[in-house]
Amino acid sequence: MEQFKRFGIDFDKDNFVETSIYGIACVYALIEKEIENCLKQHGLSTSRFNMMMVIKHQSKEEGISQIDIGKRLVVTASNMTKQLDKLIAEGFVERFAQQGDRRVNLIKITQKGSDLLDKVWPDYYDTIQSIADKIPVQDRETLSRILASWFEKLEK
Repeated sequence: MEQFKRFGIDFDKDNFVETSIYGIACVYALIEKEIENCLKQHGLSTSRFNMMMVIKHQSKEEGISQIDIGKRLVVTASNMTKQLDKLIAEGFVERFAQQGDRRVNLIKITQKGSDLLDKVWPDYYDTIQSIADKIPVQDRETLSRILASWFEKLEK
């Protein structure tokens, strides 16, 4: 695997620990770049898109708390607040106090935000489909199971 030589890893020497970790890091970086390029055409970053998707699809009628958004996205509270402030200023989401507990901020997607996500989705889906198409069909299920199992073990 010629790609790993730039990291000083000789694939021929059975360095599977290094090739696994560096391989995933490299694949992640390339996937992130492809997705960023897709979303940039719509004026969104990956973090803003993911935040809006969580708000749209994980909130109920009453909204979702900032704490719950943070748990689903694994972001710092200060970074999330900055992103939310920008999304609010642009009219994509709205923030309001939870009825009965003004200490809790709830977030809801606006119609403008929902419309933007609906517009972006086809391009986004085509991008991730194109990325996935580079994995042989017969390997996709195996890869999905390996990654899900590894994720579960790392998260514990």
